[in-house]
Amino acid sequence: MGRVTLTLPRLGETMEEARVTTWLVQPGASFARGDVLMEVETDKTVVEVPALAAGLLVAQLVQEGETVALDQPIAEVEQEGTGPTTTPAPRPAPAESPVQDVQPTAPDPAPVVLPAPAKGSRASPKARAVARRAGIDLALVPGTGRNGRVTAADLPATPQQGGGGTVVLLHGLFDSHRGWRDLPQRLARQGHGVIVPDLPGHGDSPGTVSSLDEAAAVMARQIAGQALSGALALVGHSFGAALAVRIAGLLGPRVTKLVLIAPAGLGTRINADFLDGMLAAETTAALGRALALLDAAPVGEAAMAVELERLKARRQEIAPLVSSVARAGMQQIDLRADIARLTCPIAVIFGTADRVLDWHAVAELPPSASIHLVRGAGHLPHASAPDLVPALLAGAFTTTERRATV
Repeated sequence: MGRVTLTLPRLGETMEEARVTTWLVQPGASFARGDVLMEVETDKTVVEVPALAAGLLVAQLVQEGETVALDQPIAEVEQEGTGPTTTPAPRPAPAESPVQDVQPTAPDPAPVVLPAPAKGSRASPKARAVARRAGIDLALVPGTGRNGRVTAADLPATPQQGGGGTVVLLHGLFDSHRGWRDLPQRLARQGHGVIVPDLPGHGDSPGTVSSLDEAAAVMARQIAGQALSGALALVGHSFGAALAVRIAGLLGPRVTKLVLIAPAGLGTRINADFLDGMLAAETTAALGRALALLDAAPVGEAAMAVELERLKARRQEIAPLVSSVARAGMQQIDLRADIARLTCPIAVIFGTADRVLDWHAVAELPPSASIHLVRGAGHLPHASAPDLVPALLAGAFTTTERRATV
């Protein structure tokens, strides 16, 4: 490895300096290509600085809250195949900015929670399992074992509500655990245990599934294995919401709350341009057009290139599942009967400007389900209203209230 000094790049034509808001990678921690190293605030917006190559962070040369001038050093890293030189930091992608409707507040910055440490990470199997259940980033835990290995005894105790309840976050098609951004940390600070898995064929998860039922069976076994006891609250986005409904049926009374964000499986239509675009994009421009339908903040060219590379590597594994979910703009899954059979409280969140699914499908829900519409938000309403999901889960494990059967 060679040491490289990263400097603050120009993020806008008029930019001369920026303030460091959050370091997402700590000294001594390794990172993969595409991982976000830090967030900085310019005079116009908050942007992310992703890594264009894997490496290890040696030192942070500026601290959170400090203002750094253009082209000044911000970090020293070790990278494979590099010599001692100074290299500008990768061009960052803009962070998602909230859509103002329900007066969302900016979430507290925190490191991204990974469902398991990267391959080669120095942590015992038990420590990895505990970290997954508690939403702990092992990169931030100093190890006391041999050669700095993290053991279960090194992990901080995580307070639990309602006798050890656990929140499970289930992402949608083409996404990964990284798409939840800081929500796992916000929920952990509320006292919840948190599990943030990657769906089969997505993110860091191997394997392939070809249907909703198959995916639900796989994920139900994984969740039951990680959360050995206690109540569960399932939070799912898009396809992940449909998955949450089916998993709730498999796990039965253990599931005490469902939060469904822009759920698939309610209406009949789905935007074929989004699905086809994600499956067929061969350039960053084509991928950008598909992602624009989510109505998220624009993504920088460097970060887009990393996402395209990841997507192309997993397409063959994801394609059968996509085909089983929707074809020619028509949804092939229908969760209305499944939802009607559940007895746990159900909350549904939709954006009224969703261009992937039709929010009017909430009319198909039973009267006992609570509906939360985020005006003007697209397919990521939880990003537009970041406090809504934590608020809906505040009492998930402290009440015995069940849904009335209608």
